[in-house]
Amino acid sequence: MKKMITGILAHVDAGKTTLSEALLFCGGALRTLGRVDTKDAFLDTDAQERARGITIFSKSARMNYDDMELILVDTPGHVDFSAEMERTLAILDVAILVISGSAGVQAHTKTLWKLLKRYNVPTIIFVNKMDMPGTDEEAVLCNIKKELTNDAVTFYNNDGEKPEDVYDNIATCSEVLLEEYLESDTVKESSIATAIRKRELFPCIFGSALKCTGIDGLLKVMKNYADAGENAVNSDLFSAYCYKITRDENKTRLSHIKITSGELAVKAILGEEKVNEIRLYNGEKYNAVTMAGAGEIIVVPGLVNTKPGMTFGDLTEAKVPMLEPVLSYAIRYPDTMDRTQMLKLLQELEEELPELHVEYDEEHREIRVSLMGVVQTEVLTKLLEDRYGIKVSFDVGSISYKETITDVVEGVGHFEPLRHYAEVHLRLEPLENGAGMQFASEVSTDLLDLNWQRLIRTHLEERIHRGVLTGSPITDIKITIVGGRAHTKHTEGGDFRQATYRAVRQGLMQAHSVLLEPFYDYTLEIPENMVGRAMTDIDRMKGTSLLTESVDGVAVINGRAPVATMHTYATEVAAYTKGTGHLSLSLGGFAPCHNTEDVLAKRHYDPDSDMRNPSASVFCEHGAGVIIPWYEVFDRMHIPSCVNGMEPPEDVAGMRPLQAPRNAGELSIGTDEIDEIINRTAYANRKPVATAHKGISAARAASRKKDTYIPPKEVEYKGTKSKEKYLLVDGYNVIFAWKELSEIASVNIDGARGRLLDILCNYQGISGYNIIVVFDAYRLKNHPTEFVDYNNIHVVYTKTAETADHYIEHYTHENSRKYDITVATSDGVEQVIIRGAGCQLISSREFEVLVANSVKAFNETHGIE
Repeated sequence: MKKMITGILAHVDAGKTTLSEALLFCGGALRTLGRVDTKDAFLDTDAQERARGITIFSKSARMNYDDMELILVDTPGHVDFSAEMERTLAILDVAILVISGSAGVQAHTKTLWKLLKRYNVPTIIFVNKMDMPGTDEEAVLCNIKKELTNDAVTFYNNDGEKPEDVYDNIATCSEVLLEEYLESDTVKESSIATAIRKRELFPCIFGSALKCTGIDGLLKVMKNYADAGENAVNSDLFSAYCYKITRDENKTRLSHIKITSGELAVKAILGEEKVNEIRLYNGEKYNAVTMAGAGEIIVVPGLVNTKPGMTFGDLTEAKVPMLEPVLSYAIRYPDTMDRTQMLKLLQELEEELPELHVEYDEEHREIRVSLMGVVQTEVLTKLLEDRYGIKVSFDVGSISYKETITDVVEGVGHFEPLRHYAEVHLRLEPLENGAGMQFASEVSTDLLDLNWQRLIRTHLEERIHRGVLTGSPITDIKITIVGGRAHTKHTEGGDFRQATYRAVRQGLMQAHSVLLEPFYDYTLEIPENMVGRAMTDIDRMKGTSLLTESVDGVAVINGRAPVATMHTYATEVAAYTKGTGHLSLSLGGFAPCHNTEDVLAKRHYDPDSDMRNPSASVFCEHGAGVIIPWYEVFDRMHIPSCVNGMEPPEDVAGMRPLQAPRNAGELSIGTDEIDEIINRTAYANRKPVATAHKGISAARAASRKKDTYIPPKEVEYKGTKSKEKYLLVDGYNVIFAWKELSEIASVNIDGARGRLLDILCNYQGISGYNIIVVFDAYRLKNHPTEFVDYNNIHVVYTKTAETADHYIEHYTHENSRKYDITVATSDGVEQVIIRGAGCQLISSREFEVLVANSVKAFNETHGIE
């Protein structure tokens, strides 16, 4: 039996959920036909969905039609929940794009079409609501051909019949189809199926889901022409893709997975976890099975390490989502609520809604989340109250900006305090709009060992790199590793992290940067007599407008406008049209900001003072580390320029600040604090400038004149007097992450604890870190905080009602500027807070590898077997 995973997509209110109901009813899977307006639709199971009359969460249902097993996936249509919809595209064999016969192609329909093309999903178009007065089949088809594709062909008209010229129209979609038609006066079904699979042909079916017309034609097209295509993997080897995380009514974590090849059985290992149950869901209900095969959507309860986008087996990496949140909100929660607990709950939701991007802002001591729009804030508020009993609110929200560059530059980062060494050369080049971040390497392994290259690549991909205009994330840039150097004795993994981050930043400081803001593509339907008012408004909002249609007193305007100016315009439209107007919005990606200077002035961002993103490099001279500003790195780098045909910019000296740094003398502190002091003293008398990129302001241009530059006096620090290094270890988190220790813990937890302490004593002697191991004792009654010295390390047992997480959070917050702190933990909430405090992180499993490698290197150096 042919198995087909079919997604149903549409602009909001096009009748997507109604079509799902009609397919299930006509296919015999439902006895009665549910409706959205009567709140009994089979797939709108969530209380908020039924109350609002929209789909918020994607869900699946199953039905059989002749020899075809159909798995229907209903997706959200509202723009605020577009990310939820996009996550399902990677699992689809075919998509049904629903278009309203009365509204035609709308703004969000175009976004859906771009996504379907990006994910290469074969698509069938169902034109719905053809029972409504005034609908015109030919007009809608012309609209589809104009706005989406010229290869749309009517397979079944509104009367449920095939048009006489259907094969004539099919033949025009490709040369192969045309040749076959000219030879035989028809086209074989297999050829039609191939053209649909290759997205060369898009069948159109006209009907009304509410009245179940056109459904038979849609099912026939799916049966005769649709198949798994490129998603079908002919292999016995297991591979799968996790596309969604949810929780059931018992708060059990559910991993939604598509098996792309092979089989998965109960008790098998998926990743590093055991599969104890496999569920096949049909709406809210499910059947438990012992095995599932290729082409199946399964749900595995209880897995803790899965996440959306994760692949298993030989499956290639999933595409980076195209749709991203455009608004950032600070979340306000009750004063009685512990911040760490609130972060934990939000991170739990972030597993289900990855677009939330939960962050902790250390400077303002607040939690921020990223969302698509106002409706999503309302849904999230209700979700937190229903699931956890917590009432929250959000601030007014702010725009999520991005930055990119327009020229090619070479970024160099050098990190060489005493007994450390790494140099990295990167080429930064602009990509086309919407391409995102890309990373590559062009270095021969003869020049830089493959392991070091992989480490640099890891450091490039592990963080969000910030631009130099507002500190916003960068995008549409390709970063290529073009050179690097390590030292056989002194290079450690952390050295390349520092050199890589500084190389990215040094490149950005040279480049011509551009601030990007999110835009909406919109469709505005208003009475004809209000066109002038609307166009005036759109012009005021710095948008574009085009009057595309005016029929029966209703005008349609299409265009683009910044999210910053248009995100509240729907309310205004409803007011001045007295409810007769309608604004349809769709995310249109990022484009150059319409008011860059205003945003820069408001942000007051100084890239030279951003300690967490330093652009300076550290060189070693006369046994001491010297901080070298980014504009002098080309004069001191150890490797020549690695970009063909590129010389260090001639005016790099002219990019230097006018004010020379003060002489700070010899400083007995570490690199991060040195960076802060250099930046504070170097630019204390400098007037704020709008940007740090080429050609933005006259003041900046003037500062490029070499004769205005006063050479800075070097600031040195002794490597032996740098900030003390502290390593905080989340004891039980490490124990249960390390295989050896977890096996001991399963028999005797005290034995595992003692073994960990012995390992860390040995590591302390090798690394020289001040090591503090923190164990939970919060469940013990009346237990004070206990400090114990264990040989050469320190052990902390937390007091009653205090977890190790709380202790480490408090310690890093109080001491992050005083000491160079690294925390070893895999606790997600803890990691968010640690990052906010500006400390370094290493996961428990990475720490296990680091300790093992350090011991091995020490033994080899000292001839110990």
